[in-house]
Amino acid sequence: MGAGSDLRRIVSRRLAPLFADLEDHVFRYGYFRMLGGALASLGTVGLLGQVLGLAWLRVTFATAAVGLFVLVSALSFAGTQRLRGKLKHIEGLLHTYADQTHSSSPLSVREWRQEVTIEENGDAFFRRDLVLDAASNGTLRYVTVNLVYYGTTRLTNRDRRRVRCHAYHAGEDDVDQRTRANGTSVWTFSADGKPKLDIYIHLGTVVQDGDLITVEWDWPGYSADLVNGTAPETFDVLFTKEVGKFEHRVVFRNIRSPAAFKVRNQGAQNLRKRRLGQDVVVEFSAEAPALHTRMGFIADYSQS
Repeated sequence: MGAGSDLRRIVSRRLAPLFADLEDHVFRYGYFRMLGGALASLGTVGLLGQVLGLAWLRVTFATAAVGLFVLVSALSFAGTQRLRGKLKHIEGLLHTYADQTHSSSPLSVREWRQEVTIEENGDAFFRRDLVLDAASNGTLRYVTVNLVYYGTTRLTNRDRRRVRCHAYHAGEDDVDQRTRANGTSVWTFSADGKPKLDIYIHLGTVVQDGDLITVEWDWPGYSADLVNGTAPETFDVLFTKEVGKFEHRVVFRNIRSPAAFKVRNQGAQNLRKRRLGQDVVVEFSAEAPALHTRMGFIADYSQS
């Protein structure tokens, strides 16, 4: 009895990470695409075995087909369980915060910093840091951040699933000891109809002076239109709550034709464009930025 339990525990410990990775891969790239690719590969193996008369290939095909069926069943079950657990966790968070949504002492953001890296293939990595002022304890707190997609290519459900986002919470004196923050998200639309990903970061009841909130996005193909020369792209900010100061930095990697890379100011203060090796860096900043005022720049990269 004890040996059987130990064996199940060992197998579960070894296989659980593998199933989690496979499940995440299927979730990001689509169930039917992954299943179709697997069936196409197995079909090729089976066809070769039939044409060449190789019994071992036919056996391999049959064994792999059975394994695929078992794996798909396991992934479906694991995916359902994962979604149920995630929904239960999100519902618990939202219900807890619902009674204290309206606060007489809202959070104050001392500093807002963002760095964006645009890769040569159009993939984008965002990192946003928020430095908070202290808030009274005993009240549940959260901050909201968002990203707007300005591309001309329609954002499909699979594209949305491929976007990864992580949030972290650290103290002023132990920035290197940051911990993951609970976060929920929802896809909405901006005022001009562009897809927008809203992130709600739940901080609990204790917010100390200098607390650092970090949000990181990994967005494949975010700037594909820009780097391919299809269309210009807007990089801007708009604040709806008071911020002490902000800095915004965008790094465009491996710009092969710097003369073809243009930047047009759209209400940004302290806008600066410079070369850094093969990269182009564009920065702008301000102190106490005006509320509900969009500011930034438009980048255009036409190599024709």
